[in-house]
Order: sequence, then C-alpha cells, then structure tokens
Amino acid sequence: RAYAGGGPRIGETGKFEGEFKVQQKAPYINHRLEVWEKLYKKYADALASKPRKDIKIELPDGTVKDGKAFETSPMEIAMSISKGLAESAVVAKVIYKENVESLTQCVVADVEEDEPEEDPSEQSVLWDMTRPLEGSCRMELLKFDHPQGQDVFWHSSAHILGQAMEREFGCHLTIGPALESGFYYDGFFGERKLNEND
Repeated sequence: RAYAGGGPRIGETGKFEGEFKVQQKAPYINHRLEVWEKLYKKYADALASKPRKDIKIELPDGTVKDGKAFETSPMEIAMSISKGLAESAVVAKVIYKENVESLTQCVVADVEEDEPEEDPSEQSVLWDMTRPLEGSCRMELLKFDHPQGQDVFWHSSAHILGQAMEREFGCHLTIGPALESGFYYDGFFGERKLNEND
C-alpha cells in the first residue's frame, strides 16, 4: 500500500523541495529491513502452506527431471546435473506448462513498448535459482555468457552497489540500471565528492 511519506516532495516547480539529509545508518534503512522481514515471513508462511504435488521439469536436451511444486528449485536441478553448472548458472528461464497463480500477480515493469507480445502458452519468465518452482515446466539454465543472464547479473549488481552506497556513504539513491555492458547507480551525496579511494 502506498502512503504519504514525511520526507522531501516534488513541489510546484517540478523540483524536489525539503531537506535531503545525507547520513550513515539512516533510520529509513532499518524501517525498510523491518518491512522486508514482515513481507518475507508472510511469503514463507504462504509457501509452507502450498501443496507439494509432483511436477515434471523438462530441460533443453529433452531430459525430464522429477520435482515437487513449491519445493524443488532450479538450483536443486542444476546441482543434480553438476556442481559446475550450479555454480555458473545465473538464472533459470522457465516456461510453465500449466497455470501458475503467482504469474497472474506479477506486473511486468521492464518490458519495452516495442517488444512483441508472447503467446501465453509459450510465455517465458526468468526465475531466481533458489525460488521453488510452482508447476510442471520447461526450464533452461542461463549462464553469464547468455544476454539475459548478463542482464540479470548486472541488474542484481546495481542493487547491491546501491545498498553499499546507502550504507557506506548515507546517500540518497536516484537511478541505477543494468546496461548492455555493465551497471551503475547514481546517488545524491550532498556536498561530498567521490574519488577513486572511495
């Protein structure tokens, strides 16, 4: 749920108004972690109540692995093939063969307007390696050498960089996307200027 915050706001001029206090150990970080812990507990409780039905996971070479819905993860499938594959896989590309409730609850925010819509029966989704699968599916494990693997790796890296910037320098994050050949994060540091030693 959205609610009105008490911090800086965009004024009539279209610019932020109010004070941006740059500080290490900012109170909003603890608040964010408390919210995360509550949401994660809610997710874990809901996950524990899901039925553990038998599922089939089909790999690109036609091999079919047995699993349990809401229990078997892409990482477990990768480990069953080889430790090297599990260590090098970044994300799973999954095409579910049945309706999966969680996919109807998602908003695809990163789709470009000019991208063609996928056939719903062939709609793929990038799935975290440790997140349990929810139904029978086709699955491909993507490594860093795959464009989507790179994008996921750099996207996650941008978030980690942003968190480090907040914790180390107390900055306010602005924007930090994955790029075609890396990632970055911008932030408001007040009067502080960063250099190579930072």
